[in-house]
Amino acid sequence: MVKVKEESVEAVEPQKFVETLKASKSTNPSKLAGAIVGIVQKNKGCEIIAIGAGPINQTIKAIAISNRLLGSSGVSISCKPCFTTLDLSNEKQDGKSEVTAILFKIIVDR
Repeated sequence: MVKVKEESVEAVEPQKFVETLKASKSTNPSKLAGAIVGIVQKNKGCEIIAIGAGPINQTIKAIAISNRLLGSSGVSISCKPCFTTLDLSNEKQDGKSEVTAILFKIIVDR
């Protein structure tokens, strides 16, 4: 299990629930986009964690697809990328217990 370390990051918009998704280089952007759309339609916050160039690429594609899918209902989304540190002490990761990742916070404009 990956634990996200708490950092002082300003809140993009106040929400009761935020769902965190994790992207990998083999993530299908269309399926990730569908997950983002589902979360946004439930009026929940959404953020995606990506570690490395491949996962970041898949995440950006998914955000673009999500924005297109939500556009027909008058909703527009964008993202705010932030650095975050993940605690991988419970996982085997080349002897590293912490790794830096990009956290994409989804911003919804209705």
